[in-house]
Amino acid sequence: MIILAFSSCNVTGTTCVLHASESFANNTQTLAKQMQGTNVWFVSALPKWPHERSFSLNTQPLTTNRITTSLPPMNRAAQLEKRFNDILNGRVVADARSYALFLEAICAQQDPAACINKIVESSHGPSAVQAAMRHNTSSQFLNGAATKLLLYLFRATDLADVLDHLLTAIVDPPIFWTAFSQAFDQGELNEQAQEAFAALLLRLMCLTTGNTSSYHDLAKKSSILTRLLDSSQSIVKDAGYRIRHILSTFTESGIPVAAVGGPGGRHDNDFDNFREISILPTADEILCQQPPFIRPSSVLEDPDGEETRTADYLDNTFRLLREDMLYQMREVLQTVIGKKKGRHRGLTMDGVTLDGVYSGTDDRKTRWGIKLKCRDDFKSMKSIPVEQRKTYLEKDPAGVRILKHQSLVCILSGTQVISLASVHRVEELLAQKPPIVVLQLEGEASISKTLLQLQSSNAIRLVQIDSALFSFEPVLKALQEMQVIPLSEELLFWKDGNTIGSAAVTAAQVTRPLAINPSVNLKPLLGLSSSIVLDKSQAASLLAGLTQRLSLIQGPPGTGKSFIGALLAKAIHDHTQQKILVVCYTNHALDQFLEDLMKIGIPDINMVRLGSRANAQVAHLSIASQKKERFTRSRADWTIIDNLKRSSTSHCQALETAMGKFIDSKTGFRDILAYIKFQEPTYFDAFHVPEYDDSGMTRVGRDGKPVDAEELIFRWSRGFDAGQFKAELNVRQARDIWEMPSDARRDVMETWKSEIRKSILEEICTLGTNYNECQDQLMRKFGEARVAILAGKRIIACTTTGAAMFAQEIHAANPDVLLVEEAGEILESHVLTAMGQNTSQMILIGDHKQLRPKVNNYKLTVEKGDGFELNRSLFERLVLKGFPHETLTAQHRMRPEISAFIRKLTYPDLTDAPKTQGRDDIRGIQNNIIFINHTHPEDNDSCISDKDDEASSGSKQNTYEVEMVWKIVRYLAQQGYGTEKLVVLTPYLGQLSKLRDILKRDNDPVLNDLDSHDLIRAGLMSSTDKTSKKRIRLATIDNYQGEESDIVIASLTRSNESNDIGFMNSPERLNVLISRARDGLILIGNSQTFINARKGKELWGKFFELVKQGDYMYEGFPIKCERHPDRTVLIKSASEFDTHCPDGGCAEICDIALNCGIHRCPLKCHQISDHSQMPCQHPYSATCPANHKLKWKCHQSKPDPCPVCVKEAERAEEKRKRELELKQKLEEEELQRQIQREQEQLVHDLRMAELDAKLKAELDAIADAQVAQQRANVVKQKIDDIKAARANAQAHADAVRAASSSKTTNPTPPTPSSNPRSNVPPPNPTPSPPPTPQPRMKSLTTQTSSSSKQPRPLSTSPMNAAPPSAAHQERLHQEMRQQSQGYPCACRLHFISNDELELGAAEAAARKLAQKKASDNAANEQLMRQREAAREEALAKLKKQEKEEETRRCDDAQAQQTLREMGACAAGFRWIKQSQGYRCACGFHFISNDQLELAAAKAAARKLAQKKANDDAANEQLMRERKAAQEEASALLKKQQQREKWRREEAQAQQTLFRQQEAAREEALAELKKQQEETRKREEAQAQPNLLQIAEQCYHVIKCWLF
Repeated sequence: MIILAFSSCNVTGTTCVLHASESFANNTQTLAKQMQGTNVWFVSALPKWPHERSFSLNTQPLTTNRITTSLPPMNRAAQLEKRFNDILNGRVVADARSYALFLEAICAQQDPAACINKIVESSHGPSAVQAAMRHNTSSQFLNGAATKLLLYLFRATDLADVLDHLLTAIVDPPIFWTAFSQAFDQGELNEQAQEAFAALLLRLMCLTTGNTSSYHDLAKKSSILTRLLDSSQSIVKDAGYRIRHILSTFTESGIPVAAVGGPGGRHDNDFDNFREISILPTADEILCQQPPFIRPSSVLEDPDGEETRTADYLDNTFRLLREDMLYQMREVLQTVIGKKKGRHRGLTMDGVTLDGVYSGTDDRKTRWGIKLKCRDDFKSMKSIPVEQRKTYLEKDPAGVRILKHQSLVCILSGTQVISLASVHRVEELLAQKPPIVVLQLEGEASISKTLLQLQSSNAIRLVQIDSALFSFEPVLKALQEMQVIPLSEELLFWKDGNTIGSAAVTAAQVTRPLAINPSVNLKPLLGLSSSIVLDKSQAASLLAGLTQRLSLIQGPPGTGKSFIGALLAKAIHDHTQQKILVVCYTNHALDQFLEDLMKIGIPDINMVRLGSRANAQVAHLSIASQKKERFTRSRADWTIIDNLKRSSTSHCQALETAMGKFIDSKTGFRDILAYIKFQEPTYFDAFHVPEYDDSGMTRVGRDGKPVDAEELIFRWSRGFDAGQFKAELNVRQARDIWEMPSDARRDVMETWKSEIRKSILEEICTLGTNYNECQDQLMRKFGEARVAILAGKRIIACTTTGAAMFAQEIHAANPDVLLVEEAGEILESHVLTAMGQNTSQMILIGDHKQLRPKVNNYKLTVEKGDGFELNRSLFERLVLKGFPHETLTAQHRMRPEISAFIRKLTYPDLTDAPKTQGRDDIRGIQNNIIFINHTHPEDNDSCISDKDDEASSGSKQNTYEVEMVWKIVRYLAQQGYGTEKLVVLTPYLGQLSKLRDILKRDNDPVLNDLDSHDLIRAGLMSSTDKTSKKRIRLATIDNYQGEESDIVIASLTRSNESNDIGFMNSPERLNVLISRARDGLILIGNSQTFINARKGKELWGKFFELVKQGDYMYEGFPIKCERHPDRTVLIKSASEFDTHCPDGGCAEICDIALNCGIHRCPLKCHQISDHSQMPCQHPYSATCPANHKLKWKCHQSKPDPCPVCVKEAERAEEKRKRELELKQKLEEEELQRQIQREQEQLVHDLRMAELDAKLKAELDAIADAQVAQQRANVVKQKIDDIKAARANAQAHADAVRAASSSKTTNPTPPTPSSNPRSNVPPPNPTPSPPPTPQPRMKSLTTQTSSSSKQPRPLSTSPMNAAPPSAAHQERLHQEMRQQSQGYPCACRLHFISNDELELGAAEAAARKLAQKKASDNAANEQLMRQREAAREEALAKLKKQEKEEETRRCDDAQAQQTLREMGACAAGFRWIKQSQGYRCACGFHFISNDQLELAAAKAAARKLAQKKANDDAANEQLMRERKAAQEEASALLKKQQQREKWRREEAQAQQTLFRQQEAAREEALAELKKQQEETRKREEAQAQPNLLQIAEQCYHVIKCWLF
């Protein structure tokens, strides 16, 4: 019995546990119903012991009394388990009263690893543990529950990250950890707590994530470490030793160690207006021999041309840059068409055909292009399976290179150039077999010419042109779209003496203090993390950049140009609202500058990087990585977009129709008539076909059909006359046309067809242009989201090419300031296109005394001297023009010995910063600057050409220098210089390639993008080359500008008797070469070649004079031993390195004891002085018990077991496995053969059944034919009988007539007949039998059936015969005639003629034949049904057998699977079915059918359970998705309702406003009327006296006149 007594208690959020007897447990439903309304709910009923259950009730504040039961209490383990689960599941919130129980419940768990996993995976677990561990910091708690928990957790030795996560939650924030460590330091912890502390500290110091410096600092405290090491517990002491070892590996910071003639008229793409010129050249342009129209740069400085200077500037900038692009294309095409020697390395596709139009997919449209179907597959893809071709093109390095997107392709017919096009890469089409290439053509001339050639020629081929079109096209298009030039007063019209305009906005908070005190600390001004004080030149540069509309800052090498740029960006960003566009030439320079901006404190969220190929440090700044803000478009925007989509679709469909019509080339007479109706109306009138003749009749042709409108033109084109239309007026009036000869007619027809094709092409071009315009507008509309991102940023960074590619988006973002880094190596056109219409300030930072921008065409360079000066940067042009600029003077890169060269050669005012002083000398060499002089000759590599070295036919190589560089790199590595501190430079690509090949032996030569591109183009490098060796930088001098390295090793390469140094005569190139090194500079070359050079010897003479003055010139590589400084050697060849310094020192043996204590170092002198870490390489040998030789080194242990024995055992095991696999394979093959035999037998049986059916059908057909023949014979016989009967009847009739005629000659008196109506036959000498009475003919069939009997005449008895009378005779003759024409009936009332008889007989025969045919058809149908039934029965039997066989195989396979899962046979032999079960092929195992069924049932149950779990998960997911969809729909509904509410409110407001406006208008009108009335009254009042006066005057006049 249970008594429930409720008192006034308030229990909230707890669990009431009731223990009930079995009777109570059986009535839970009743209790639940009774407790309704009391805020008590049942949660679970779990069996605890046989007679009791535990019921958990989640209680709320009860208004009832106290609950008491007579049940025994629950045991403590169960209570702790429940409390642990309740807290982890969130059913109970952990608080101060439950912390101790919770920690105890954790430690009560049997499996620590499982317990930790439960805690960490729970959303409440870690926070509960954290709170429980820091709620009490008393010594009692730390020595008790806390220690117990930690030791319990450390029992989970197999956990790593999970345990670290939980431990981190305990110690961070360090409330518990601080108290625990203080208690340890003060000696308040017991032994177990000390053990827990040591283990926890060691674990925290070994964390691989997070900052561990605080734990290291704690461990460094002498009191802590001493207490650990002095502990009496071995576990604590061991942990102390390990902690001390860890501390020894960390530093104090705690972090591990222009031409003649005007423009236009040269070819089909030469126009006076440069904006009309197609970017891609036409074939005529490529083959044109006339020089292009380009102005020399001096024309732009002509004072007489100021009025047109801006337009001329844009025009010439465009033409110069485009001519540089065409130069490379011409060079490649000359090789392709055979006019120039060389080998073309691009892809070639022969036999391409026109396949239609491509405009993208339905969901992603693109600009239109033509589809060309290749005749053959790509060579590299012939072996690729069809299903893998697309993946190969998208992901494989070799497949990605096939027809890259926007690469250039030349279309040729034989050797005739048709046009050039860009590739639109569509992997789905390229993956087809054969591939389909999509090309995008530009310009109506190229499109028309290409399509005509594709239609008329079958020998069209595509040749890929290796040209960087992508780097030219955006800039050229941007130049064509430019309408104004910002800052043109400074850029184009500045003269000496003009004042420089001030910046629109200045950062006064920075400029004012800096102007007063150039040495002011910038830290408080710019919010920097460290103090920065500028020198005088830096301060002047910073002021100029912040205050001038156009500022030029020159920075010699190492003076910190990028640093000043970052300060400028920081000042503008922090103290103005202006937006900055940062532009660099290369991606590398751009990423470095962005890193500087981040370091200086500009938030990442305010910066964005356009373009790809960003490094890892700035990749998050790319626009693709920006947070996608929701961009809302107005209804108007969507209307515009919808309209553009409709127009685009319409143009696309019309374009596809026109292209299809063009491809079909079916120009019919109807098309010609439609054309000449407007173009040749005389011909059209001549070919007009009148529909009716003069009489109004429709004209018809020979076939009787009406002639159509094409009749006359058809006859005319075939050379015929007008035919039946000769007399027509329109034909007679066109006599000249109809008298034209056939050849002339054909020529005219071809002309018309050609013109029609041209009109179709014009339509295609027009539709294509319209379609592209729609697509461009759509792209701009959809690009508004990107513009919104840019508009929200303060700094936009991109390369110069990127600035042109994203010009529209950048201009829409309205940047105010353009900051150009490395402006001295950027083409002027690139800077020009980076400016937007709103650019109000430009900052150019660079150095015009270093290398100029790179161009392809040497004839356009400053060095060529023809005056075009394409490679003169805007920065250099302005400086040379005299525009004021600031120059940085203090360099922070080179040691003074190195900077002395550029100071004396180029920068006389350059100074050295203090940090460049007192650097260590380069180890292992005698000097920090070395020039290795030699006389070894150079080689020529005709495979590569250097575009800047126009006079050379190929690139240069020098084998001696290559080998020396290789050995020097290896030697410096032996001195401890990592490859990251080295860079190898050379001016020539040929030498670069050779250096790369030899350095591969030890390192991984890393090239920058530009050098890699040049070597790949030359075919000397694959883009997929990879290695795991140490990376070393390798570059040409030109492509290393702006970078630096600790040690620079440079190979000058040139060494020849003619003293030709090529482009090495450039002072800018020498300046860059000698200013890249920070600490060491090693040069290798032939000094005499450079000193005696025909061009540039003055420059190089000064240089070598400085080299000699500093004693830097050597006839070899001067090395010294660091351990024996007095030992020096001059190495003159690469082979001497192995002799004099094989290990990086001198030739003396090291002979220092190794860490083994037995042997001494056998190496030659080397850099490593500490041999404790060097493994001893002394060899040992022995034999194993199997007499195998064992070899090992001293630092290794003796091999145990013997490797040879292990291998032999492995081979034996592999042999056993192979034999087992072979046996299983043979068994499977035998089973397959058995199955195959059974299948073959089934097929044979089916075949035999089919043959039997065919044989029976043939026999039946033969029998049917025989029956049909017999029936035909019977019919024939019957017909013959009928003919014989007719002949007999005719003969009888003739005999009767003959007899009658004889009686007439000898008359006999008639004898009266007793029957006057009877017919008496003529006397017959031959007695005839009595007449046979015939019944009335009921049917024609009955009569026909007795037709074989001869008809007999009726006769009477001779006794009654009497001589007939004349009338009687006449009647007899009539009867005889009637009998000869047919058959009379015996009753003499019926008569059947012979014709009727024949017709009846024929109809009867036909009916019989039809009956027979019907019967035969029925029999045939019955036979066919029987055959079909037999066939279906055979097929059913076969299918049943196959199904039974398939079922048997499936059952057997399932049984084999179940048997393998049971694992009865460890060897894995196949199981053989027997009557009682399955026996293993090895013969040792047997499984009965019952056992197998039981195992199968268990497996099925597992699968069912798994399926149920999967279904439950799917249902749960579905419910979540439905709930989310409902919530989304509800939110959408609410949003729509809100919008509707807003719309109604807006309508009401508009109505109110309208009423107010209407009232105001009416009020205004009333007021106006009132004013008008008042004005009228005033005017009347004013006019009244005048009227009275006038009236009075009139009265006096009249009165005087009257009187």
